[in-house]
Amino acid sequence: MMMSCMKLHRVAPALILLVAFGSSALFSQDLFIRGGRVLTGTGQDMKDTHVLVRAGRIAEVGPDLVAPSGVKTLNAYGRVVMPAYVVAHTSSGIGRSNEVAPVTPFVSVLDSLDPTAAFIEDCFRDGNYTLHICPGHRTVVGGTGAIVKPYGLSVNSMAMVPDASMKLSMIPLNGNRASQLARLRQALEDGQRYLEGKRRDAESEVKTGNVALDLKALGVERRQQSMARLLEGDLVAFVACETAGDCLQALKLAEEFKIKVRLVCGPGTWRAAEWLGKQGVSIILEGSFLLEETDHETGKEVVRNIPSIMKKAGVRFAVVPEPGGLGTRYMWYQAASLVRCGFSREEALACVTTIPAEMIGLKDRKGDLSVGKDADILILTDDPFSGLAWVDTGIVAGEVIYSRSEDPRLAEVLGNEAK
Repeated sequence: MMMSCMKLHRVAPALILLVAFGSSALFSQDLFIRGGRVLTGTGQDMKDTHVLVRAGRIAEVGPDLVAPSGVKTLNAYGRVVMPAYVVAHTSSGIGRSNEVAPVTPFVSVLDSLDPTAAFIEDCFRDGNYTLHICPGHRTVVGGTGAIVKPYGLSVNSMAMVPDASMKLSMIPLNGNRASQLARLRQALEDGQRYLEGKRRDAESEVKTGNVALDLKALGVERRQQSMARLLEGDLVAFVACETAGDCLQALKLAEEFKIKVRLVCGPGTWRAAEWLGKQGVSIILEGSFLLEETDHETGKEVVRNIPSIMKKAGVRFAVVPEPGGLGTRYMWYQAASLVRCGFSREEALACVTTIPAEMIGLKDRKGDLSVGKDADILILTDDPFSGLAWVDTGIVAGEVIYSRSEDPRLAEVLGNEAK
């Protein structure tokens, strides 16, 4: 009984946040944000500027705007207004780990997404309002990922793009890279043969331009549909890579099977940086930004500045939060760490907003405060690179989904200091 009570105590703040803020955010609205310092995400840093939201989208940004009559107004004087963070890849928020079977293209993270997970609750106050959640790395074919928002009273209401990607991994389950590659290739070949067989068996092939409808017309079974969509180019594969060799093999497979890929790269992939840059490959960079290792040529201990190496090679990348680390769970911390690694503020901000939005296929909707884009906005208490900033107000599609002064968890921990 005591364990049950403790569990309920942990979950309750998340449920309160969902009810208090998430339920109202089902409908976009008009909003006027007055007088903040606006970082647009497109390189502009504008003082004493207003933002007008119409029907959940950015309508105007400028210093001379006047609040329309009847439109809800938020004062941002002394605050910083910026786009909400976009997480291009994470495996947090999933209630269960990967399936025991290494090849499971038919499963979805939505089957195990836990709306009451501590990670989801933290996203409210951390400003991470667009999340691409994927299966973990310990797999061969892990199943489909989904793009979700961290609010809603059910998994379905959280999902923006239910089937956004397919997770593949080059990282061996048993330390044998040749075996991992062989299993991955076999899974792709099996899917290809299955799809070709369905096409041969079909008396006529209906091409509607909608991949899901075309696959249904071919009689493709439900368990095979996700792999077929990957091979048809309708899904993008997010491929976990640990070494430079993993990157090379992943891109060879992509070319051979004509599939779209995004590489999720650990620090050990830095040796592929020059080649990735020449190929014009964008990546998601995860793990430590600084890698201590022995230089094979000199035998000396060196520290590799991974972001700097990638930047010098011309590799565009997004960075992601690293739950469990000291500071690294925050996107602002990751961006600030990039500045420490030699990036400009604008470059660092792009790595947590516009570039990840592009990598998950939402660059026309998310990532900056351009006119016409979704009004996913953070009002911060300080500059995002200062190390002193809290999310004071969080907004999605023009609706306030988070208010620091009403956060029950912060009130429990900090008392009046939370306000």
